[in-house]
Amino acid sequence: GAPPLQIPPTLIGIGCLWAILEEAHIIMLAIHPQFQGQGLGQALLLALLKSACDRQLERATLEVRDSNLAAVSLYKKFGFKEAGRRKRYYEDTGEDALVMWRSGLEKPEFQRYLADEKREICDRLHQKNWHLAIDIFDF
Repeated sequence: GAPPLQIPPTLIGIGCLWAILEEAHIIMLAIHPQFQGQGLGQALLLALLKSACDRQLERATLEVRDSNLAAVSLYKKFGFKEAGRRKRYYEDTGEDALVMWRSGLEKPEFQRYLADEKREICDRLHQKNWHLAIDIFDF
């Protein structure tokens, strides 16, 4: 018989940050595995960093599994640098977390950087046939 029809998930990505004083703590950034590799993680990270800029935050920080090379690469692309390590941070595997930081969010050159990234990400999403119903990067 025919394979069962795959119903796409209702939620394909989520991103969240806490604004604490002048810092943006990115506590969640995830894309459903079926939809990874299409630029959606970049789009969510860009939206979070834009939100941090709009709130006049100066730095962003996050923790990431040191084995999650795709995520680490994404954060490095956006200028995050490794600032430390939390030993056995993830209870499910006992894995370490890398602590990453990005400063200078309040600087005009970072705003220009975000605008350049927005153009690239929107082009990539369009090539993958994603069409945003609203402009999540309203800048």
